[in-house]
Amino acid sequence: MIQRTHNQFRWQLADDFAPLLEAVLSAPPQIVKESDAKLVARHEVNGRSFYVKRYRHSAFPFRPLKFILKKSQAAQEWRLVAEMEERRVPIVRHVALGERWTTRGLMESVLVTEAFDGGAPLDESHHAHFPRVVEFVRELALTGVAHFDLHPSNLLVNLQSGEIRLVDLHGAKVFENEVPTECGDIMLAQLCVTLPLPVSHEVRETAKALRRDQFAERSKRCLKTNRDFGIRKSGPLRWHVRSASLTPEVEAAMRDPNEFLTRAKVLKAGRSATVGAAHGLVLKRYNFKKPLNLLKDLFRGSRGRRGFRKAYHLELCGFPTPRVIAAGERRVLGFPIRSYVLMAEVRDAVDAGRWSGETPHTLAHFIARLHEEGFTHRDLKQTNILFDRDGGPHLIDLDGLEFTDVLKASKAAADLRRLAKGMDDAGKLTRRNVFTFLRIYCRERKLRPRNLFPRERFRP
Repeated sequence: MIQRTHNQFRWQLADDFAPLLEAVLSAPPQIVKESDAKLVARHEVNGRSFYVKRYRHSAFPFRPLKFILKKSQAAQEWRLVAEMEERRVPIVRHVALGERWTTRGLMESVLVTEAFDGGAPLDESHHAHFPRVVEFVRELALTGVAHFDLHPSNLLVNLQSGEIRLVDLHGAKVFENEVPTECGDIMLAQLCVTLPLPVSHEVRETAKALRRDQFAERSKRCLKTNRDFGIRKSGPLRWHVRSASLTPEVEAAMRDPNEFLTRAKVLKAGRSATVGAAHGLVLKRYNFKKPLNLLKDLFRGSRGRRGFRKAYHLELCGFPTPRVIAAGERRVLGFPIRSYVLMAEVRDAVDAGRWSGETPHTLAHFIARLHEEGFTHRDLKQTNILFDRDGGPHLIDLDGLEFTDVLKASKAAADLRRLAKGMDDAGKLTRRNVFTFLRIYCRERKLRPRNLFPRERFRP
């Protein structure tokens, strides 16, 4: 191991990598992932590939100071490498650790790893390797290694040989002996959040709970600056925007949303909100309603901001809802007095009360899945479910949408009663439709009608 100071960084280097350090850092980077806090890039030198991960601690005012008392993420991972290698855990090779200190603390830390030849991040297309993945995780547990942030991109698979290596050790912990059985199951459950691995029923149920929690937490990223989302200022408005969806039409709507609504086809003109559609876009403006809401929104965020996150949360869960593009708000003295949500229009949409397809079957699958994901909607009526030209349902008007870790049967039943009333008002409710809906809904959720409506008598 070689220690060296280079460009204000203190480096610890593998012996054979030391001569390559300067060439690797100066090679043109291929950006893999970037945010305010972290940058990961691939560098090619002399036919060899290296990944350089930079932690930008200086991007946050007081973060550099905390590493005076604790090791940085890069330093923690570097320390773990020796223990992993001693236990012969297959990991990518770590070749350098660099840290840049000033009087303000640790400003930046850098970790360099060598690319795993032929390795690709694990994904759904690698189903032939899934049994080996399960075996690999069990082997990790037997060697005393637990990883509490294990997701598919942390495992690289050589598609020819089937060899698997662990990458990104932050979140890993080494025990003196083999880890408890439940830790091994949790690692598998973390992977099962996105991959259909061959595991036990108990692990699948754990994965379902983890999935709900992870997506709820991940939905916050739409309100931050990262590779998918950013923040734009337009006059007095501050917008959270999906970067890939910026078009001239979107930017025009963001510059003057009120002008957009004057030219748009009005879909709703109510006291609480105004909705208009034009150029394949739908803009919802939340109007001032109650003085008390100003104080509430100061702490919970504006209705536009909350609606933006709710829609993105549904999207992460794979649930159909109009694709959100941006959320804007205008604040005065910190209070959000006006907010907006901009989304893609669902072409040729028809609400559930006017749709002519197999309504009970489609709605039963749709609502069952909504409830299984942990969502409830206090205004679940026929006009808030749109069917596109292909017969696909979409949930709209998310003001009443709530996410809960465990959905109570009483809330699910209240949703169903609301929907039944709306369908009855639209002339679409028949006794046969009710029983068809309940049969499919209960089968999807593995319930009995009695669990939802204990006081009702059900006779087709």
